[in-house]
Amino acid sequence: MFSASLNSGAGRTTVCNYEHPERHRYMLKNILLVDDEESIRKMVRAVLGEDKYSFAEASNGVEALSLMETQSFDLILTDVIMPDCDGIELVMSVRKKLPGIKVIVMSGGGRVRADHYLNLAEKLGAARVFEKPFNTAELRETVSELLNEADAVVEKNV
Repeated sequence: MFSASLNSGAGRTTVCNYEHPERHRYMLKNILLVDDEESIRKMVRAVLGEDKYSFAEASNGVEALSLMETQSFDLILTDVIMPDCDGIELVMSVRKKLPGIKVIVMSGGGRVRADHYLNLAEKLGAARVFEKPFNTAELRETVSELLNEADAVVEKNV
């Protein structure tokens, strides 16, 4: 953001604030990874490219919601079955509090088949869903697509 104060004469000061509309394109996108398995979070970071994105991590929905109070995210990837606050509850909270953030939900199932959880997540507003184990190339492509959609919305509103 560029700010300037200009003396426009007769004791008047004009303040100009300008943010280049493409500034967001050059910053690393911030992704929140939520999974109770550290190995999954590590694998997703490696698959997506730690040099391409900035990551924050949470091991459950409670931690994720706490991080969301102090940081902004461009995308959230969450597991479903986790202690304290699961991915379904997280999707509902994100849709309510921050409806513009895209959420990708991943599940390997639990007491019921994974597709049950994933169908519910989609109905509640998840942008995309993946059954574990998932195709890593498809995940990379989906993340890129959703972030590009978010950029297009920002550009349209600028």
